[in-house]
Amino acid sequence: MCKQISWFLFSVLLLIGCDTSTLVHSYQSMKDSCWDRTDTVRFVLPTFIADSNCCVLVGLRITNCYPYELLIMEVEQNYQNPIAHRIDTIFYQLTDQRGDYTEKGIYYFQYETQWVPLNARKGQMGEIKIRHLMHREVLPGIMDVGIHVVH
Repeated sequence: MCKQISWFLFSVLLLIGCDTSTLVHSYQSMKDSCWDRTDTVRFVLPTFIADSNCCVLVGLRITNCYPYELLIMEVEQNYQNPIAHRIDTIFYQLTDQRGDYTEKGIYYFQYETQWVPLNARKGQMGEIKIRHLMHREVLPGIMDVGIHVVH
């Protein structure tokens, strides 16, 4: 009886934990927790099995060493079969007017930016490239940059 209840609970938790709307959720670490202007973060997307209207959320993991209130990024999408190209610019406010981080944490903060549309055709494959557009060559305090592609 105990075994059956355990398997039932395990099955329920497994089903609840599955998120069918997430296509890709991946992060890449920045060397020495710094993002150099010449560093382009690349994410390869799987081949789409059907036409999809999705969105891309850009994820950031930063420390309190990040010196600015704002982060400006370029999100470039490139696809093949058929060829498609799109570039978006994201202005992301990381602190409020008082300079306090908008996410909770003491040293480490995690953000997901506003969504960027992604319209893919069946059979398309591609990549997403992200780079920062700040004036400073090297941005300290950026630990990881990632994407979350959802339906």
